[in-house]
Amino acid sequence: MKTLMTFLFCIWATVSFAAAENLQRPNSENYRKGVEALNEGNTEKAYEYLNSELKEHPENGYAHCYMALICNFSGNVKLAFQAVNRSLELIPQTDKEFCSFAHYTRGILLKNYQQWELAETDFNEAIRFNPNDVENYTCRAEVLLQLHKYDAALDDLTTALKLDSKADVADLMMQLMEEAPDTGMIDRITATYEMLNNQELTN
Repeated sequence: MKTLMTFLFCIWATVSFAAAENLQRPNSENYRKGVEALNEGNTEKAYEYLNSELKEHPENGYAHCYMALICNFSGNVKLAFQAVNRSLELIPQTDKEFCSFAHYTRGILLKNYQQWELAETDFNEAIRFNPNDVENYTCRAEVLLQLHKYDAALDDLTTALKLDSKADVADLMMQLMEEAPDTGMIDRITATYEMLNNQELTN
């Protein structure tokens, strides 16, 4: 699962896309202060601001998405599920970055409870909305390994490495090699690394 700081980086990244896509995201005081508190790592203060925001603007799907993240971090999984489900109902489908982030968040919750098929569905949606996010692929690959979909898992890990040659996939690759049903899979893994090494040498 992503650490809090990794989650906060994702928050910064998704927020940064708003200007590029001219999206009309919320700009109320409590919402802004809640996001700022999260970016500073202060989850308690973030919860206070976002809770106030949702009392005033219960239709703010973005605030629900952040609350899901805070509840998950705090161990309140039930509220986390409620919040992320609500966020997916309210966030506009045109906001692809945040829709991807919301599906990713729910996928993580489902993965933690070993609901592999449901988690795969959410990661599928996260990738559909944002096909350039490395974490979407690495998390789906982890789920696919649990479902024994080895070829698909390798495809995702390969895609992750193509998007970022420094992507942290070593442990998953090792697990895949250990569980590989035949030498053909091991050959594919080796070929993937060789291809990427060659790409780095030519760049």
